[in-house]
Amino acid sequence: MKFDVYGVTDTGCVRELNEDSYIICGFENNTEPGFCVVADGMGGHNAGEVASKLAVDYITDSLTGILSDSPPSDVPRHINDALSDANASIYKMSREDITRSGMGTTAVVCAFAGGEGFIANIGDSRAYACRNNEIYQITIDHSVVEEMVECGTITKEEARIHPQKNIITRAVGSDETTKADIFEYEYKPGDSIIICSDGLSGMVEDNVILSVVRKFGSSKETAEKLKDLAKENGGLDNITVIVIRILEEESAI
Repeated sequence: MKFDVYGVTDTGCVRELNEDSYIICGFENNTEPGFCVVADGMGGHNAGEVASKLAVDYITDSLTGILSDSPPSDVPRHINDALSDANASIYKMSREDITRSGMGTTAVVCAFAGGEGFIANIGDSRAYACRNNEIYQITIDHSVVEEMVECGTITKEEARIHPQKNIITRAVGSDETTKADIFEYEYKPGDSIIICSDGLSGMVEDNVILSVVRKFGSSKETAEKLKDLAKENGGLDNITVIVIRILEEESAI
């Protein structure tokens, strides 16, 4: 199978600084192994920008080269180790530099190796899968409103506009230790995977994301359109989106 992968980030319409970071690695000749990371930083004095970039850099250093040499069963462990190392490093820096105290970042990682896909998240940056004209959220937000939804206190629709919607319960670097949720995803030709910061998911509804995926033929067109829609809807936060389309081996990109 072939992979068509494209990412874009934008400051949005309100914020002065882009505290999101992302990277796409591997996918030589549009094939696996490869991985993508999106991180959405938080903290004053530009610390959010520092935290998200550090997380992406640490994860990249940890995973580059290792996916091609590991059986698929080892990939979740490698992702977890990469996130744990990033957490320890960012936490240490935040303790040593008062201007970066309390900094942290979300992270969502999507990796493909050995014919299998793995997705991990900490925080409320998301991964979606689009298949057979349906969209579903692979990751589960680590947030106050998600806990309310799980308890039945509020609905998914109410969560989108809840005043506490931006409060996350888990992050990379905020505490001495953290825990990632890791999901295995059995991909097949025709699938599209979207990983994004809440600057997209908070501005564009899931059914609209799906309609854009269905309308456009390439990952680049899809990602750019989703970013534009988030800005048209207010662009209240930084926007980062990576689109991964899985194609038949003979499909041209």
